[in-house]
Amino acid sequence: MSKMLLRNIIPLINSLRFMVERLTLQSSLGKRFLLDSTFMIDSKSINNELNLIDSVLDILNSNNKGLINKLQIKLMQIRDINGSVNRISRNMVMDDVELFEIKSFALISKEIYDLQKQSEIEIINIPDLSTIISILDPNKSNIPSFYIYDIYSADLAEVRNQIKIEKAKENADQHTLNNLHLKSEAIESSVREDLSKQIKEHITELLLAVNNIAHLDLIIAKAILAKEMSLTKPILSDNNWEYIEMFNPQIQDSLSKQKRQFQPVDINLNNSICFITGANMAGKTVILKTLALCQYLVQFGFFVPSQKAKIAIVNKIMISIGDEQSEEQGLSSFASEMLKINDMVAASQNKERVLILIDELARTTNPVEGRAIVNAVANIFLNNKTTSVITTHYSGLSKQCRKLRVKGLDKEIQPGIINKNNINDYIDYRLVEDEAGDVPHEALRIAQMLGINQNIIDGAKSELNK
Repeated sequence: MSKMLLRNIIPLINSLRFMVERLTLQSSLGKRFLLDSTFMIDSKSINNELNLIDSVLDILNSNNKGLINKLQIKLMQIRDINGSVNRISRNMVMDDVELFEIKSFALISKEIYDLQKQSEIEIINIPDLSTIISILDPNKSNIPSFYIYDIYSADLAEVRNQIKIEKAKENADQHTLNNLHLKSEAIESSVREDLSKQIKEHITELLLAVNNIAHLDLIIAKAILAKEMSLTKPILSDNNWEYIEMFNPQIQDSLSKQKRQFQPVDINLNNSICFITGANMAGKTVILKTLALCQYLVQFGFFVPSQKAKIAIVNKIMISIGDEQSEEQGLSSFASEMLKINDMVAASQNKERVLILIDELARTTNPVEGRAIVNAVANIFLNNKTTSVITTHYSGLSKQCRKLRVKGLDKEIQPGIINKNNINDYIDYRLVEDEAGDVPHEALRIAQMLGINQNIIDGAKSELNK
């Protein structure tokens, strides 16, 4: 199975992109490392990443928080030298620009190494590149520039001296100068080849330094994000999910700009099927999107938006949310959705470890067949113990399946209080157990409260009474 990279998931999950864009990465190396992050499916790797974030948060909340600022300043100076490192790995000879890049990187890497050592706090191990520095900085100037110094070759020093003497003559012989320059360039090329070979001997340390400095940049950015967004470190579980006050940062940010508050929700899941019912505008889709966001976040090594969280690790997240119509393939919304559902059912029957999230399954077909499809799919997930959440407007759901309902509008609210601008403030988004599984009939009530034409309301009620 090919690795799933964060760069491929970001375009598919808006709320994940929202959070990634708010990471305060300092280097292009860190940005590359972020985008090449893999979807982790083993608890050890995930816990290692979460613990690193935790360690930076401890520093940010301590008297040593200045260390993070100093590290970030150094990280800002780091260049992406992957191209040069790859050329060294292939035994190619470096030019002066590439040797300068490696020298500059090694010097800054050493400063980061020293900062951690002096503070006696090691977030991530950075190899000591002193040997590479000594190769590229034989004069011990500690200046991030590069030159083929005379110290590299006695013959080079002699030729350069001859050039200087010849140029000082009143009638310098151009032919002699040209020959001396050619000789100088030949020796310099030989020096570059020798320097490249010497650096190649330390390629392991250099590669590790590149990787770990990029990782350090990302860990610091993740910790700052966790602090700024009040994210929490999740506990990894074998089979259960439990979120206390789970929230969606993107929607929370949008509401905050409108001086409104996001209402967090509590939800717990296990290796089974769960229905979520509720009227339109009740936030069911937001719950699914936030569950997907949290799962991706933890398996890409982030803290999650929840006061407390317990999360089981899956091999794949399968989502069917929104308009599934595929114009390119000429498929209807229903046909496209059913193809996705078919893949989900196959994964369930193969006992794959997946998290399945479906919004309004079979909503685009007639209610009788739609309900039948929902129950058929749910029974497959139930029988195979596949963790899945399906939102629906259908009543008559399988009695064996767990059912949650969004509380919705308070029944005591009278017309005239609610309008299109404030209705969301009066919806209770909390989830409650609902064994009956009867979907609330609130559409007409909401329409009436919003001031929709009374003839529509009366006509609809008349049709219901029939």
